[in-house]
Amino acid sequence: MYTRCPGCHTVHPVNALLLAQERGKYRCGKCKQVNNALESLFDQWPDPGDPPAMAGKLPVLGIQLDLNAAKQTRLKPGETSLSSDEELVENQAKRHNRKWVRAAWITTAIALLILVPVYLAEFFQQPLPDSTTIRDMLARSGQKAAAPFRDREQIQLLSRDLRNHPERPDTLNLSLTIVNRAARSQAFPGLEVILTDSGGQALSKRLFEPAEYLPEDADTKAGMTPEAYLHIRLELADPGRQAVGFELNFR
Repeated sequence: MYTRCPGCHTVHPVNALLLAQERGKYRCGKCKQVNNALESLFDQWPDPGDPPAMAGKLPVLGIQLDLNAAKQTRLKPGETSLSSDEELVENQAKRHNRKWVRAAWITTAIALLILVPVYLAEFFQQPLPDSTTIRDMLARSGQKAAAPFRDREQIQLLSRDLRNHPERPDTLNLSLTIVNRAARSQAFPGLEVILTDSGGQALSKRLFEPAEYLPEDADTKAGMTPEAYLHIRLELADPGRQAVGFELNFR
């Protein structure tokens, strides 16, 4: 089935889908004039001067046109460009690909909105909002939650005492009391102990992880509760008589 543009007389192949879109309205791919294909239909490729079918002699389409259903998928008025069946298939494939590309971009954007705050929170050692929804989404995506809350400036040293071990002469005992002044629980700190001489020069350094200074039955994941005093006892190798002081850093 064919239609002929009344403006430039270009002949275009048509099918039922193109006729259903905009009730036959199309834009000529050559002269860009908007026409109605139903007003100039031919069974065969028309020769110059052949008149279109008259009323009552329209070609049989072979299918029942559902104009209401076609209206749901039509293009904007006057934007259907007729050239060939191949171009129609190609345009439909392009539209299908664009939908997949758009869906991929939306999915990527949602993933970034979720993951970027997580990694920033982990980098700056800040907590995520206490949201079950966020943590469930992270679990489904295979991502871990941000690192536990840490604010080492809110951990204070209340007392300290360094003396020789009563039974082992090559060992020093260091007793500490620390407290978490933050308004919420935070992860137990690492304790870096530096023994110094009279001039403040470091003689030895040792980092104690929470599992090394907490009781064996302590829940290290629970963290330090606010305003709770924590008494710690550490054993250090004695570097000799020149060790007269120490520094303590929270890591």
